[in-house]
Amino acid sequence: MEGRIVTNQQAEELQGVFLDSDTFFNFVQDINDVYFLFLSEQDAIDIATTEYAYLLEIPLSEYIPKPTPPIEN
Repeated sequence: MEGRIVTNQQAEELQGVFLDSDTFFNFVQDINDVYFLFLSEQDAIDIATTEYAYLLEIPLSEYIPKPTPPIEN
């Protein structure tokens, strides 16, 4: 899976910010606690003409998720 790496500051500033009435930024940390942004094709189209278009310039990078913690019984 690929996403765009953002800085901690970018993630903190944009987390939860709505692009429209239904879509908001949500960042996910990888195995190394690096923040990633994942955008659908439609999301990319929607932000291309907004103040957030600069996020589209961030190259895609490989995302490795954190391991799922074991379920305790």
